[in-house]
Amino acid sequence: MSAMTTPLLSDSTVAFIQREVAIDVAACSAQLRPSAARGFAGQVSADRQRVTVFVRRAEATQLVQDMLSQDRIAVVFCLPETEAAIQIKGRQVAVAPANAEDNQHIEAYRKAFIDGITRLGYDPYFGAAYMAVDPGQMLAVSFTPEQVFEQTPGPAAGRPLTETAGLGA
Repeated sequence: MSAMTTPLLSDSTVAFIQREVAIDVAACSAQLRPSAARGFAGQVSADRQRVTVFVRRAEATQLVQDMLSQDRIAVVFCLPETEAAIQIKGRQVAVAPANAEDNQHIEAYRKAFIDGITRLGYDPYFGAAYMAVDPGQMLAVSFTPEQVFEQTPGPAAGRPLTETAGLGA
């Protein structure tokens, strides 16, 4: 099978992406100036060839411009409870307004994230403010994953993530 048809994302990686993880989305300009925005919810297509994250339009103006002009994206998914983290780098970036189904997914993610950080001792009001979204302002950012890295702090950070390596912590 070619690299385009062989899924890069393992079962455990897909499950991790779709948890109550903190998400940071980044790109850079042609001059290598970085841009970033907080992500809200991760989705993986059934064939595991596309990953979608959601960003707030107002925060992501430069990020969207850089992603589309350079056709590169990097996304970090980090579980606050353990600091287990992965980074996915990809291409074939597409951006579209979030639809009603996307907004339902984002809302379910928000609730799970707020519950998760509340269990860690954060005030639920802080969580609600931190995760506040206007459904009409959300953008769906989809991309084809090309590389997956372990990003959990420790000796394996930065190494390519493989099916056998699993997720740290």
